[in-house]
Amino acid sequence: MEEDKYNEIIKNIDNEQHYRMKDGLLYRIKDNRELRVIRKYEFEGLMYIAHDHELSGHFGIDATHERVKEKYYWKGMKQDIEIYVKSCDSCQRRGKPIEKHELNVIEVKEPFYQIGIDVVRPLPITERNNRYIVTAMDYFTKWPEARALETADAREIARFIYEDIICRHGCPKKILSDRGSHFNNKLVELLMREFQIKHNFSIPYHPKTNGLIERFNKTLCESLAKLNNIKDWDLKVPGVLFAYRTKKNDSTKLKPGYLIYGREMKTLLNLEDENVTITQRVNSLMEDLPNIRSQAKENIEKSQEKQKKYHDKKYKTKKNFQIGDKVLYYDAAKEKQWSGKLEEKWKGPYYIHEIISKGSYKIKTMEGRIQKTPVNGELLKEYIDRTNFEVIIRI
Repeated sequence: MEEDKYNEIIKNIDNEQHYRMKDGLLYRIKDNRELRVIRKYEFEGLMYIAHDHELSGHFGIDATHERVKEKYYWKGMKQDIEIYVKSCDSCQRRGKPIEKHELNVIEVKEPFYQIGIDVVRPLPITERNNRYIVTAMDYFTKWPEARALETADAREIARFIYEDIICRHGCPKKILSDRGSHFNNKLVELLMREFQIKHNFSIPYHPKTNGLIERFNKTLCESLAKLNNIKDWDLKVPGVLFAYRTKKNDSTKLKPGYLIYGREMKTLLNLEDENVTITQRVNSLMEDLPNIRSQAKENIEKSQEKQKKYHDKKYKTKKNFQIGDKVLYYDAAKEKQWSGKLEEKWKGPYYIHEIISKGSYKIKTMEGRIQKTPVNGELLKEYIDRTNFEVIIRI
């Protein structure tokens, strides 16, 4: 409470219906209860006891408010408590991040314009000493490629990109991968430069950036796990690829193989001869395939729009950070570590140093050291500094 107002009430206490003095302290009468009126200089001490003390448990806004209002009174109590709890350094460093940004849609133009690439690791070692799978998927046709590997190093990744992507499908315009050393190295960089491929990197701990290949990896591993003799999983990869290529995709509403070849790939279910002449096949490719791919593109756009609406409705969009904003960064690596269960999950504070694009940022330490790797904005949250904290206690 402001001192002038507090003193005025005390001075006229005999005329006050809602206040009384008791043991030299001012109380507010509310619902037949005596609630002690707090003066401004008492606020931080009270809040330390009600929130910060080990017997108060650093509980949230509502719980702290319920605790305080049982014994104390001032106008705007809930608002002031909210400001105090939100500025608690310990509380800000706990909890998981909430997705706050709109879903950014990846543009698809034509077959093998852009592909996603990843490494599945580690798997049980096979008799051929394979324990990794490098996977890739075209964003347009959803056509997958995969190869079992003994080692997932730069040489093997570069060979896969050259032999299974470039020599089989032509040079893509863009390749999206994570920043693992098997992708982010001089050999792969040289290959990209030689074939004029733009190499984009996904944001760390943000699987939605390259969600297409992440979902395929899950499907691939589940399919391999269901086959007999897990020690021979590397021999089963081509068969699983064939099954995926001949399955209708939920996004395009068409089969990847049909979008690539303009015809149905022969399976055990359709081995009968079709008696189609060369002329008929050429005419079909010339007339039907462009229309089919156009329809696939339209279906992809509709599917992306539907996903975006669902995502943006489910998660509130937060105002983007600005350069100079003070933030905390979520240490996602600790999320699944038992050693990290009781440790602070949020590091910092940092400053926003640079806005990259579409919800990703470069941050710097309080001392000015710039972090090299951009971070996903969903792993950042505003840091509320208690040095700027001020409340106005009022009656």
